[in-house]
Amino acid sequence: MPTAVARIWLGAKVKFWKVCCEERTLAVLVLASGIFLGLGVPAVADFLRPWALPALFLVIIFSLVPFARLPAHHLISIDRDMLRIVLWQQVVLPCIVIAAGIVARFPDSVILLMIVTACSGSLFSSPALAEILGFDRERALQAMVLSTLFMPVSLFLFLSAFIGAQANLDLGTYGFRTLIFLGLPFVLLALYRPLALSMSDAVTRKVGFASRWATILALLVFGTGLMSAVSNRMDANPSKVVFLLALATSLCLLMMALTTIVMYRFGRREALTASIVAGFRNIGLGFALVGEMVGPDLAVYAGISLVPVFIAPLLLRLTMSASLATPGETEKSRTVEAQSLF
Repeated sequence: MPTAVARIWLGAKVKFWKVCCEERTLAVLVLASGIFLGLGVPAVADFLRPWALPALFLVIIFSLVPFARLPAHHLISIDRDMLRIVLWQQVVLPCIVIAAGIVARFPDSVILLMIVTACSGSLFSSPALAEILGFDRERALQAMVLSTLFMPVSLFLFLSAFIGAQANLDLGTYGFRTLIFLGLPFVLLALYRPLALSMSDAVTRKVGFASRWATILALLVFGTGLMSAVSNRMDANPSKVVFLLALATSLCLLMMALTTIVMYRFGRREALTASIVAGFRNIGLGFALVGEMVGPDLAVYAGISLVPVFIAPLLLRLTMSASLATPGETEKSRTVEAQSLF
């Protein structure tokens, strides 16, 4: 019996270290390290801060590259079930979040941050997170694309309706940023698509590898640079930073829980897939669209929200990938490797 236990323990250790050495795990470790580097060495964060938003633009560009060869129906599906998920995510959840902020008597500045969270599109890595957890990766990808495209409308309407003039939203600036950070990347994707479809499998793998690591390096610059605002506020008001971290984490968990409960009647897998895309939001993109127009706290909030966003995939990789690794899953992972960061 002890020998059998020892073999099981040894096998678990081998799987654990194998997962640790995988490309996707190393990528998340690099990103998490950048976050803590920016917090621990403010001089590095201050140096990279002017490059944070240009780096985010590159993140969006390189993140879309691997999707160019996918069939169109894998990227966008406007069926009843998908519309239900996206409308819940971009319309109903913001109403619930705003109501929760009012009931909790949060100041308007905090409710603004909550609106940016609830109206932001899904993380570009949400399909990969769904895959790691054994949920529906294709549905997560479709929800990510549609929620990202719907995000500018939802964000502008809810910010304008709730705060009005206090939000100081300039429509021209907002529209220009939307064109830069969303319109231009998707136009470039459409232009690149015919070329991508003509590539051989060998070239596609090389392009996928290059785009993944280009995305990671750009994310590293963006995340580390965004920590400048966090470290500055940490020195002046550490309790505010802790509150913002708790707020970002709580909203993520709340939106995941509510989505699971509401969507459960449509099936367990559908509900849990929807919870991933609803809970993990691209707050960095929300910051890129509205910037300082809703107050200086958004830069700090967007930065500190990267801590749970980058740490969660790392924990998922270390705790779940090894247990889910079967020959079939391993082969499946290889086929989607070029399409995901994590």
